[in-house]
Amino acid sequence: MTEPHRRSARQVVEDHLDSIGTGDPAAMAADYAADAVLVRGEASYVGAAVICEYFESVPRRLAGGEVSFGERTDHGDGRVSVRWRISGGPAGGTSGCDTFTVTSGAISHQSVALDHADF
Repeated sequence: MTEPHRRSARQVVEDHLDSIGTGDPAAMAADYAADAVLVRGEASYVGAAVICEYFESVPRRLAGGEVSFGERTDHGDGRVSVRWRISGGPAGGTSGCDTFTVTSGAISHQSVALDHADF
């Protein structure tokens, strides 16, 4: 694996997306900076440890639904946006777009924009 500070923003995000398939909250949080912020609706999760706790709730909330990732847009300024959709589970049909900001090889900010109902 490439040294963390040498990965492009796109590679950091791709590594994070790959980790989601593992279902391991620690793996999902591994690409976040210690002081990262994840904004999801009205809620903000600050710090890699708190973000890891958030990821612990994701499999339960998906309840068997599967996340698939679509179009990725590299904005060229450390920001990468990723379209996603959940199929099956109680949130079947929910979709949205996450925008990540990568600084020094780690996710420093993520915002989640839902197209429909939350999951």
